[in-house]
Amino acid sequence: MRAKFVLLVLTLLVPPGWGQEPKSFTVISYPARPPKLPLWLALEEGLFAKQGLKLVLRELGSSEELLGALGKREGDIYAATAPHVVSGIGDGADLLFFANTGYSVIKLLSRPEITRPDQLRGKRVGTGQPGSSQDRITRQTLQRLGLDPDKDVTLIRFGSRSVQRVNALLKGEIDATTSNEDNLFNLERKGDLGKVRVLADNESLKLFIGAGVDFAVARERLARDREGVKSFLKALCEAIALAKKDRARADRIYARHLGIKDTGLLDFMYRTYVQGAIPTRPYSKTEPIALGLAEFGTKAGLRGKKVDNLVDTTLLNELEGEGFFQRLYGN
Repeated sequence: MRAKFVLLVLTLLVPPGWGQEPKSFTVISYPARPPKLPLWLALEEGLFAKQGLKLVLRELGSSEELLGALGKREGDIYAATAPHVVSGIGDGADLLFFANTGYSVIKLLSRPEITRPDQLRGKRVGTGQPGSSQDRITRQTLQRLGLDPDKDVTLIRFGSRSVQRVNALLKGEIDATTSNEDNLFNLERKGDLGKVRVLADNESLKLFIGAGVDFAVARERLARDREGVKSFLKALCEAIALAKKDRARADRIYARHLGIKDTGLLDFMYRTYVQGAIPTRPYSKTEPIALGLAEFGTKAGLRGKKVDNLVDTTLLNELEGEGFFQRLYGN
């Protein structure tokens, strides 16, 4: 009788799926960016394990390594900037985008006396070298503001570091430039934000082509193990909700993975990313995928392909329909 009682208790305590082999996913990740917080947090808090998944996370050190991994089909899921993944698809990797956990925050800064985008006509705009990601971002920004980057402004080219352009703006050597979050924090900390004006940002421009974190899955893996990919997505979404509710966990992730110790910078990162750029519902963004198609569309694997051919929204739609987000956030 006692043995039966113990067996009953153990049965009640055993979680669903206990004894089953966890589904294994290899995730290839590059670069280490603030919007990657949900991936790191879900792994460290055991949220993937809670969903019955075993995650092997490979953090790479360069875009060349990422493209090599894409070429060798080494991952089930890739967490990377969309254009790199699109390039891999062009070379034969059969992948679908299914989530995005944020993007690099970019703002268009100008001299304070410039109050409207149309006042940039005839002005000097700092940018990167021809063909660089910074140059593409600058051109896209100007075009969305109704300006021709080759006719309406004079593009002043700098190296790859955006701090050079911001310093040139402060010195009056240029009239405007785009800037990422690191420079914005430094301006804020030094009390120099009043020396520039924010003319536009990602949200106002609907421009999400910076170093975002886009998730793509092998099409074969999605077809074979749809529930497993959906469970991966659940863990990501739970991590986003956890970070928004518990700042200490987010701070710990940024300290560990990005080496951020400065309390002021941690506060800035939390406001900018966890409360800002990282979405509660991480749908893929079309803009960075379209940028990749524009850049690599001549590759064989992309001929005839459009953004819609490379994106799967059904998993998030299902979670929405099942009330998953309502349970997470109560709305």
